[in-house]
Amino acid sequence: MVMSQPKVCMKFPNLRYAMAGLVLASATWIAQAALPEPLDPREVSSMTFEQRLAHGQMIREEMKKATPEERKVFRDKMHQKMQALSPQEHKELHQKMHAEWQSLSAEQKAQLKRERKAMMEILTPQERKELREERRQAIERMSPEERKKWHDEMHRPPKND
Repeated sequence: MVMSQPKVCMKFPNLRYAMAGLVLASATWIAQAALPEPLDPREVSSMTFEQRLAHGQMIREEMKKATPEERKVFRDKMHQKMQALSPQEHKELHQKMHAEWQSLSAEQKAQLKRERKAMMEILTPQERKELREERRQAIERMSPEERKKWHDEMHRPPKND
């Protein structure tokens, strides 16, 4: 009865294509929903302003499509990559990025601030609450000197460029 199988396929020749299309569409949807792997912080620090801006915009677009759980996994992976740096590497990276921030024009700084704000608007109220709590805990872990320095940097009046 080898002939019975071809007869079924002959009755429904498009069924095979429909099933293949469905599987391909499902795989594409799943691939689109997943966020890319976060870049290594050293790699990000070596990017130009324009490259970082474009990468941030691409990540924001992917974040819009992602679920809160996927966004949390992405943030956790980013934190892990930062924590994988040695204290010396972390300090050097911070100094380099701070120096680059200082060298940006007022318009570039404003553009980055708008990008960050747009990224926060993607998040659910619960995600924002969790991020505020993470930040509060990080500040509590700082020494009084680090906390003062962080506060002074964050609340410094903008320079008139």
